[in-house]
Amino acid sequence: MSALPLTLSIAGAPIIVDVSKAIDISLSVSPNEQPNAFFLPMAAFEPYRSGSFVASIEEGGPVRCDIITFAPHGNGTHTECIGHVAGQRYRLPQCMTDLVDTAQLVTVALEDVDGDHVITRQALESAWNDAGCTTLVIRTTPNDDTKKFRQWSGTNPPYVQPDAMQTIVGRGVRHLLIDLPSVDREESAGQLPAHWTFWQWPAAPRETCTITEFIYVPNVVADGIYGIMFNIAGFDGDAAPSRPHLLPILT
Repeated sequence: MSALPLTLSIAGAPIIVDVSKAIDISLSVSPNEQPNAFFLPMAAFEPYRSGSFVASIEEGGPVRCDIITFAPHGNGTHTECIGHVAGQRYRLPQCMTDLVDTAQLVTVALEDVDGDHVITRQALESAWNDAGCTTLVIRTTPNDDTKKFRQWSGTNPPYVQPDAMQTIVGRGVRHLLIDLPSVDREESAGQLPAHWTFWQWPAAPRETCTITEFIYVPNVVADGIYGIMFNIAGFDGDAAPSRPHLLPILT
């Protein structure tokens, strides 16, 4: 396929990215192997049934029509808005106004702090030579493909310390993508300090900013500047499945 160029800008300077070489960094909601977190049930795909009719080709029906039950926050890549901490008055379709953006991918080493594995401010600042992009994509190490189907519930997964999140906000990031189940600790007594810091809730709500969790960026994808397509499903709630793609710069 020939290059499909798209022009974006970083601080007023244009960059051209190649849509034809988009890199999928999502984990699908799937009836097969899937990641899971927060003790939420696994996603389930069941054919619709009504009397003798079954919407399953495999069971002799004329079509396939699944009833899918899942929780966006625990069953794959999802994008969430401020409504996650602020309630129903904020919904993702009204908060997420960007289709594409400039993104910087950085790889951050987790640090052991009081027995937890965390992204500290020092580790983030060491890894992130800020290029002025308004989307930040964080790949944590160690990084291997077991992240594609890992069962995180009850394991105290890694998370982002609030002062590291304040650095992200202070550098003007509007959209954060990360390969962890959540930016906050699995058990935080309902405080969610990293979420609150990112959205500056409730003092100065950043209503058009989003967090995308449960991504996966293979090691072969180099740190650097990309375009990004968010590809968020049209769910009128606080979160929805998404399929973000990184778009390489044309050289």
